[in-house]
Amino acid sequence: MLTTNKNRKEFSLRLGQNWQSFEKFRSEGAKALKSVGNGIAAVLHTKTGQYRIIEEHDFQEMYGLARDVDRLRGGLRMVTLAVRAVQKHPDEENLHVLAEAVAMLGTLPELPTRDSFDSLLPEGLDLEPDDEVILDPDEIERPFRANNSVLESSES
Repeated sequence: MLTTNKNRKEFSLRLGQNWQSFEKFRSEGAKALKSVGNGIAAVLHTKTGQYRIIEEHDFQEMYGLARDVDRLRGGLRMVTLAVRAVQKHPDEENLHVLAEAVAMLGTLPELPTRDSFDSLLPEGLDLEPDDEVILDPDEIERPFRANNSVLESSES
């Protein structure tokens, strides 16, 4: 018997912000993405197409569900083949294969979802041993941001 995780909330995406051009999206800056998240997907229309923007957590949940669907489809294909074998040759061995296929389908574990990806590392970096490379965005100095905060505090 297939079981479902009763604690898991139903996954659904709702339509949120809708930008008719990339320029409208760009002009709003980073605040444009504040409305995206918690099951809300935004739409961006450009000359090259229409794009849906979703938060990482929603993407991971959707990806996990898609993988579950793919695994279930494979399991159902196996059960269908076993049923056809039993229809053509209703012997004890084929009945056993059908019973095993159905039992395996019922015990497929639910795939986990993640809240984020591991940090991506650039491929094929040819670095000199003396070069310092900072890949963590939190460690990168941001002088422009620092200057703005100094200016704002001196105006107060």
